[in-house]
Amino acid sequence: MRKCENITVPQSTIFTWRLGVKSSPEKPRWIIVGFQTEKDNNQLKNPAIFDNVNVSNMHVTLNETRYPAIDYNISFIKQQLSRVYGDPAAFRSKFFHMDELVSNPNITASDNKDLYPLFVFDVSKQSERLKTSVTDIKVKVHFNVNEPADTQAFALVISDKMLSFHQTERR
Repeated sequence: MRKCENITVPQSTIFTWRLGVKSSPEKPRWIIVGFQTEKDNNQLKNPAIFDNVNVSNMHVTLNETRYPAIDYNISFIKQQLSRVYGDPAAFRSKFFHMDELVSNPNITASDNKDLYPLFVFDVSKQSERLKTSVTDIKVKVHFNVNEPADTQAFALVISDKMLSFHQTERR
């Protein structure tokens, strides 16, 4: 199951976004976050391109369990982007069950920084307690500078939907 949400980002250096509450049949496995500035209803800008918006750190919490456990420590200016570049590659490999060499889209680190700076969170390894309860999802972002006006955040939540089948008696 996939669900995309978006919100206008306030002009601030810290942004907390509560994505929502997932009921127990839906367990989040991946959360992908991206930002776009001044692209909503603008035919002159390509909506397939995302903006790096000077993020310095970001994490997701599922019922107070933090992903990733350690800070990103990103600097787009200093080219410190290895996790921003590596996490989407790991996602492609794990999600499609393919070797990274086969699933590699040949996007350079520079293209990733300038065109596709997507933040991918693997939340698939959850404690048993989270797997049987309602899941509260929050995204917390730190920016180096206040965000420009008209910046939108997008979050795609990819979940497993647990289905149960009950066998009925035949008469």
